Amino acid sequence: MKIALSADWFYPAPVGGAATTIYWLAKTLTTAGHDVTVVATSQDIPSSIPHNRWLVRDCGRVIYTGNPHFYVPLRHIWYGWRAIRQADVVHLNSLFYPASFAWLICCRLLRKPIVWSPHGELSPAALAFRPRLKQFLLTLFRWFNSDVLFHAASAEERNQIRQHFGPDARIGEIRTMMELPMPIVRVARPYLLYIGRMHPIKGIDRLLEALSASTLFRGSEYSLLIAGSDSDKMYAWTLRELVRMLGISAKVSFIGVVQGEQKEQLYADAHLLILPSHAENFGNVVIESLAQGTPVVASTNTPWQILEEEQAGRWVQNEPDLLRQAIESFLTMPPSHYELYRERALQLARRDYDITANPTRWVDFYETARNLSTT
Repeated sequence: MKIALSADWFYPAPVGGAATTIYWLAKTLTTAGHDVTVVATSQDIPSSIPHNRWLVRDCGRVIYTGNPHFYVPLRHIWYGWRAIRQADVVHLNSLFYPASFAWLICCRLLRKPIVWSPHGELSPAALAFRPRLKQFLLTLFRWFNSDVLFHAASAEERNQIRQHFGPDARIGEIRTMMELPMPIVRVARPYLLYIGRMHPIKGIDRLLEALSASTLFRGSEYSLLIAGSDSDKMYAWTLRELVRMLGISAKVSFIGVVQGEQKEQLYADAHLLILPSHAENFGNVVIESLAQGTPVVASTNTPWQILEEEQAGRWVQNEPDLLRQAIESFLTMPPSHYELYRERALQLARRDYDITANPTRWVDFYETARNLSTT
């Protein structure tokens, strides 16, 4: 099968989330023998990687397009048109990136089956940013979505798609999976970990308030490491000021972007990962942490109730006091009890989230899209 994928950000762009999810998918499909083409932007791509040139990689043919501006993706659209013409099915990633609508029109003109992944963009917290523009675009999209098979990563995202595109919207659900790394030899260190971009939707300020209110944390040897890009400069500045105002500067470190084996070691050595987001359609960092055996505290605004069910972490509201209580339960947990959490975390990741163990799910999904386009 010939599959064309559109990506605004794509690996190795250090933004995580959809950028790496699309990469794992493309790599798995390529390994299974399918013809995969990825048209991405060059946003945040190292200068050592050629732009505007087709590259053959382990995830198929990839081109990182250099555009006049990130939101003026002329080359992305041009190379997309060429890729769409050859494709059996087209997979759009992101609702609101300008190239997505252009690709949608191209697919309709060429009568190509369309799969569309919102990647969390329909959550109320995400729609709160530039709401008028997004509502206008959603109204526009409803005129063109009759032949689209939407992809939801969770039951909550399925409901969000139904809410905005109506009861007749065609939706399939596949949880996000990844190529799991091999477990790293752990060197236990006294730190808690947040990893991801610094953006208001991530609720990092709630985490800082929770830890500031914890006498246990303040008096312990534990610290908080915040890893990731400061994609929202103002919010990143606000977080640093909040740390200073709360008087926990000696307990919090901003360590920037980490990648590769360094990132895996960071997960493995951590006592706990915390994801305090106001909204997540999934949260890849949870899988990455579980894959190294590190338990997770995730907010109930994320689809991670299974952490409670499998006793691999906690699923709590991101109110500071509730986050504090959940975190303190791990800081005071007997070592033998804590090790059971680590074992269950690793088992959960290997059982349910290894994309290499589930290679046909996406192929079947694409076949469904092709069948829908002929009816």
